[in-house]
Amino acid sequence: MATKSDPIPWADGPFSLIETPSVKRKSDHFYLKAATEMAHAHNVLIRSLNAILRQGPHIPTSTDPKYCAKDVADFLNYVRCWVQMVHHHHWVEEEFIFPEMGKFSGKPGLMDEPRHQHESFQAGLTNLESYSINTKPEQFEWKGPQGMERIIGSFSEQLTGHLYDEIEVLLTMGDLDSEEFKKTWLKAETIAKQSGNLKLLVEMVPLVLGSADKTYEGGEDFPPFPWFMPYVAHYGLAARNGSWRFNPCDFWGKPRPLAFGDSSSSIED
Repeated sequence: MATKSDPIPWADGPFSLIETPSVKRKSDHFYLKAATEMAHAHNVLIRSLNAILRQGPHIPTSTDPKYCAKDVADFLNYVRCWVQMVHHHHWVEEEFIFPEMGKFSGKPGLMDEPRHQHESFQAGLTNLESYSINTKPEQFEWKGPQGMERIIGSFSEQLTGHLYDEIEVLLTMGDLDSEEFKKTWLKAETIAKQSGNLKLLVEMVPLVLGSADKTYEGGEDFPPFPWFMPYVAHYGLAARNGSWRFNPCDFWGKPRPLAFGDSSSSIED
């Protein structure tokens, strides 16, 4: 099993990953499964954000002799796809999960706090998306007042704080009806898979697979994709797309060295 040897600056930082709830708690109630699955999903978002933060400073810009326009273009596209993944995740929550949980629980405002937290980082995400779409490779900057680091820094603590807090909210729901909880959750998963278009599928599947560390506590069965999806991603969806080299894992969930970063970075078996 792959391990991350210390002090490698890998994608489990700078933002801490969420502990898997089912590792420390035991319950047959569906709230625990929901909290565990959501923790894995949130860790995908955090790992890919960490991968951006770890690699961004090492992408040569136009004034660097090692500058390569394709490296920058691929990185900008990777960032854009990450923003789209966050948008899609929160769209499913706001449009279905949060309202439905309020309905079946008899508590309409049950998920109001997580929903309001979305507003605290939405503007920053939109700015990052705009930067990743509209910036030409030769214009890319990591540092500086107009750089990507500053944009990410404007919202990343609010975003990750929300991702941590939402798990804690789910862990308080052991008093709700377990079967109704399960029905709502499974329907939400169906909606998440069916929503969007082909372009979203082509972009999200490689990003999710490449940010899901199956060696992390209890993560061996996440994401719940068919066994053949890593092969589809590797030989089909990701073919000739250089953006996925910025993923912290391969499509089978094995951690790997970051493509750009400290030259001492490595993953040891």
